[in-house]
Parts: sequence; C-alpha cells; structure tokens
Amino acid sequence: MSYVSEALLYVCFAILTGTFILRVVPEHRRPDIHAPNWLLLVCALAIPVLEYVPIHNSAVLFAKDTDVTYGEMVKSILLELNNGKAWIWSAVASVGLAFLIGLPSFRNDKHMPKVSLFIMFLLILWLGYASHATSLYGTKGWLVHSAHFLAVTVWIGVLLIASWFSASSRNWEAFLAWFSPLAIGCMLITFIAGITLMTFTTPQYVNSWMLPYGQMLLLKHLLLAPLLLFAYTNGFGYRNKLKENSGFNPLPWLKAESVIALLLFIVTGVLGQQTPPHNVKETLQSVSPSKLFTTVYNGHFSPDLSLKLSIGLDSILMLAAALVMIYGLIQMYKENKILPAFVMGLLTTVFGYFALMFGIG
Repeated sequence: MSYVSEALLYVCFAILTGTFILRVVPEHRRPDIHAPNWLLLVCALAIPVLEYVPIHNSAVLFAKDTDVTYGEMVKSILLELNNGKAWIWSAVASVGLAFLIGLPSFRNDKHMPKVSLFIMFLLILWLGYASHATSLYGTKGWLVHSAHFLAVTVWIGVLLIASWFSASSRNWEAFLAWFSPLAIGCMLITFIAGITLMTFTTPQYVNSWMLPYGQMLLLKHLLLAPLLLFAYTNGFGYRNKLKENSGFNPLPWLKAESVIALLLFIVTGVLGQQTPPHNVKETLQSVSPSKLFTTVYNGHFSPDLSLKLSIGLDSILMLAAALVMIYGLIQMYKENKILPAFVMGLLTTVFGYFALMFGIG
C-alpha cells in the first residue's frame, strides 16, 4: 500500500504542476491542453490522503510496540516529528488549492495558475521537509531534496500533461522551443541534486545493491537511460522528422516517454519506503538482503561481503546487448515504429542491469 501511495503522490504533484505551468504559458507557445478540472481537484485532495499513509503506518507500528494508543501516537507524530508537521501544512494548502480549483470565479481567472504554482512550490518544500535527507542533514538535506523533487516534478509534469491532454500537436515547435531547454535544465538539477542526495543516504553505492534500497536505486538510475533516449529524440529529432514527414504526430512518442517516466515514479515510490543504507554492513543486521540480488548474484552472499565492479565476458555481452537496443530505438524512431522502440527502451534497462550485476564480484 505504501509503495502505491508514494507513486500516486508523485503523479498527483506532476499533474498539478504540469497543468499550471502550461496554463501560464501563452496559448500560441503550447499545444491545446484540455486537462479536466475534476482531475485537478482529485489530485489536490489526494495529496494529504496519500501523504498520511506513511504516518499511519508509523503510528500503527509504534502503537504495537508501546502502550500508547493509535490516536495518541498520531498526535505525537503530527506535533513533534518533521513529517507530521509537514503533513499539517500540506493538508491545509492542499484543501485550499482544491477550494480554488473548484471555485468557478477563480478557476477562470488569469492569475489562478500563478497562485496555484506558488501553492505547489510550498507543497514541494514541505514534502522535502519530511524527507530522510532533512531528518539527517537539516537545512542542507531539505534544500537538496526539494530541488531534486521540484526539477523532476516540473520536467515530468509538463511532459505528462502535454502528451496525454493535448487535443493536437499544434504549436509543437513553439512548445519545444521553451520546453526542451527547460527539460535540460531540470535534468541537470535532477542529476546534481540526486548525486548529492546519494552522498547523504548511499555513500556505499555498489555495496548497497545487496539491499532492497540499493536495488531500487540502481533500477531508477537505469530507467533514466530509455527516458533520456526518448527525451532526446522527441526534443531534438522532431524537427528533422517533420521535414521528412509533414504528417508526423509526436504525441504517441511523448506518451511512450511519459509511460517510462511513470515507471520511474513507481520505482521511486518503492525506493521511498526502503531503509537508506548509510552503512551497508550495519543495515544488513536489521534488514534482509534483496531477494533480487541474491537470485542474480553468482557468488556466495554474506553480510561482510564487499562488492566490486569488474569486466567479464558476461557483463560485456549484456552491455553490448544494451547498446544494440539503444541503436535499435533510434532506428525505430526514424521509421516511426513506436511499440518496438518502447520495448527496446525497456530492454536497454534490463540488459544494462544484468551487465552491472554480472560484473560484480
């Protein structure tokens, strides 16, 4: 349940942020967007509900281990812990945002998207305040986590709305003229902030692959490969494709890119519910090793194991297969064959995963 709620929470943030950004942009610089208000209302009201799930789980767990009732434990979390305080602020802001979305007189006001974006920015800051990085590293962790989530939400949010709620590809070149640089900027912030977060939570990156957290983090990083491939073809290959075929429709390709982004959200949701391995050996004393790791790993597992990457025939063959999939994806884009390209994108991640796992010893 926690994994699902976390992934849905990210989707809600992306939908709301992407919609309001596109509503700020002049009509002649974006496609015709028709995101229904009921969806925005549902997303706004879902945020406090979804953010409450980990609080509920913690309260149930702690209440079992102590003589404190569930209600008293919830009260203690809300008033004393960062994630509890952040939830209170987020709940108030989310309900306020839902009220504004549902108010007809404000819904059509030209300032509505700007006010809504400001509220979304506050919600992102409060989500960052409730993060592991903030609890461990204070203000520095809060700012880095918030910057990472803000960049991802802006990038993926605009992508989701533009791909699934566009009535046509009208003004597509004008849209790409500002979205491509924005997406590149968000990618750079995401990478820099992500690497910084890893120094906070996962200093022993390769060794962390023994743990569920490390496996999910590795899958998250590998899913970036097909996502970036689709982003590159959609952002830079579109003009050339349009010259070859004036009837080329970019929306199905944007949808394929957004599906991979949703998979990334799901993996991130699972990742958010795992224990960050600040010290892998110590974490293995209380957390079981990843079943995926113990299944794929060829050697004998022990908590004292120290993993190292090395180049072998198996890993070289898997890497070669991943490179073939990358080449194939680009060729399928040129031939406008979306399903084979999507499958090859996912296989890039799969072969890349086995290339790394077969290369550890």
